[in-house]
Amino acid sequence: AVHVIEKMRSDIKIEQLKDSFIINKLSVYETLVKLLANKGKIVKAFETSERSRARNFIDLLGSQHLSLKSSVDQKLYDRQRSIRGKINEYETLVALSENEKRRAMYSKVLKVLNNDFNNIMLDIQAQNPQLGSLISVEPVSAEKLFRRIEPDVAFLSYYIVEDELFCWVVRKKTQNTAPDINLVRIPVTRDFLGRKILGFRRMIQNLDPLDDLSKELFSLLLPGQVLENLGNASKLGIIPHGPLHYLSFATLSHGNKFLIDDFSLFYLPSASVMDYTWKKRVEEKNLKVLAIGNPDLGNPVFDLPFSEHEVATIKWNFPDITVLTKELATEEWVADNIDRFGIIHMASHGEFNTINPLFSAIKLSGSKESALSRSDGNLEVSEVFGLKINADMVVLSACQTGLGKVTGGDDVIGLNRAFFYAGTHTVISSLWRVSDISTAVMIKQFYRQYRLHEKADSLRLAILHVKNRYPHPGYWGAFTLVGDYY
Repeated sequence: AVHVIEKMRSDIKIEQLKDSFIINKLSVYETLVKLLANKGKIVKAFETSERSRARNFIDLLGSQHLSLKSSVDQKLYDRQRSIRGKINEYETLVALSENEKRRAMYSKVLKVLNNDFNNIMLDIQAQNPQLGSLISVEPVSAEKLFRRIEPDVAFLSYYIVEDELFCWVVRKKTQNTAPDINLVRIPVTRDFLGRKILGFRRMIQNLDPLDDLSKELFSLLLPGQVLENLGNASKLGIIPHGPLHYLSFATLSHGNKFLIDDFSLFYLPSASVMDYTWKKRVEEKNLKVLAIGNPDLGNPVFDLPFSEHEVATIKWNFPDITVLTKELATEEWVADNIDRFGIIHMASHGEFNTINPLFSAIKLSGSKESALSRSDGNLEVSEVFGLKINADMVVLSACQTGLGKVTGGDDVIGLNRAFFYAGTHTVISSLWRVSDISTAVMIKQFYRQYRLHEKADSLRLAILHVKNRYPHPGYWGAFTLVGDYY
């Protein structure tokens, strides 16, 4: 059944249709994972869990670099921009209207416009000859995938079904031995875990006391059987699934310690993406930095004065730096020049669109042209996909930049995915609204450590530095490193 499903899906050339096709067929994968685990076929169960994760992200990483504007008919492109402009207009009308009847009318038009936008994006993809022949990246075997891991690195790959959580623990005892793969099965329902994580996120953002819930989630997700298999690993790679995409494992505590006290943490959308990130490693890193802080958003309410201080401190460790603040930090300049830099740092507001994640954006300065211009100041997910980025690392020092919509197939649509596709292989971003002051302190420490340590180790040291000053996890736990830890 799985082979039949994947054969049918491979014949679908349009991204959105691939995802909607797979959603109501996931129970086939879940049943197969459980069956293989019940029969003691731990590695096969892991490989099947990888196959069940939505393939859109891996497909995108394996395809050629696509530029929307140069690949489609100009009329179609202009129509897409026109609809997007109308959506901006009606979103403003809905937000500002105090009359309920008018707001309902505007909302109804907005719903139609969103549907029209999705349809035009399907038309664009269908007419794009490059998208007609996507090069698919097959999920690699567990043996091939993990043979390159270092002995100081362990992986936890999670997979949740309706009534059970699977956790594969993967590590190598020595450089020349095969990796050990152990499976821990945790009796918990998907709904229960989702509610716990949602409650935990609310408490952490409100800076509420959360010791009990933090310890409960730790014992649930990292029981003794998991910890026993980690050995002497100092780095821990987390491969989340379902609601776990929204959880910062650094904030989970046991006793008087947090997980970040013991491990440098990094995350991967799927284990298969790890092979992609390793292949992009280079011996000589490009240390040319683009640092963007406190763009002019046209309203003093949105000023982030500490972000200017934040980007200014980066040049202490990276003298080859281009700093853009206020009106200089325009979307147009960034789009035209982003490919020249090895490190990209953006300290601004982030906006997560729950209705259409492709509209999630980093806020930059806009031009005085119309909202249809690419200089409207909103560097959206859909626009990031069209950029060419050669950076080793992108740091999104903004609120909620790490969030994305988790689709039925566990494909995360958000800024992280877009920057990966555009060319980088490490993204540091946040899972909730962050403190301006504590973030500035953390970023300063991160770049100081980055000259001496690997990225994941640098982030851990920076987090611990902030944690000593601001003990509550709400101040230091939001930032996650997704991709290559090296």
